[in-house]
Amino acid sequence: MEDKPKTLPASLRAKRRYIIFEVVSEKPIDYIELVGAIWRSFLDFLGELKTSELNFWLIKNLYDPKTQRGIIRCSPDQVEYVRAALSLIDQIGETRALIKVNSVTGTIKSAKKKYLGFTDLTDFEK
Repeated sequence: MEDKPKTLPASLRAKRRYIIFEVVSEKPIDYIELVGAIWRSFLDFLGELKTSELNFWLIKNLYDPKTQRGIIRCSPDQVEYVRAALSLIDQIGETRALIKVNSVTGTIKSAKKKYLGFTDLTDFEK
C-alpha cells in the first residue's frame, strides 16, 4: 500500500490572493486570447524575473466567457504589480478591450460567492 505524502498545515503554506476581474470589450473574448494578452502584458511591463515572482495563475474553470469575468491567483505582496500590468492591456487578440479589477480577496470561496454569483447549496438548511 502506498502512503500519500502529508500535506502542509495551513500556517506553513504560501499565502495567496485572488483578483476578481472583468473584461470590457467590443466583442466576446475567449480564454486562450485572454491568457496570451495577460502574459504579454506581464512580460513587457515586469520582465521575466518579476513575472516569475508573481506566482500568477488564471483559473480556467472560473472564467466565464459570457459575463467575461474571472479570477487570477497571485502572491499577496505582488497584487499591485498584477493590477498595474492588467491596467496596461488595451487589446486582446484583434479586439480592443480593457481589464477592470473588481476586487481582491483572500479566499477563492469568498471570491466565487460575492463577486461571481456562485452559491453553495450545502449552506442551506433542509
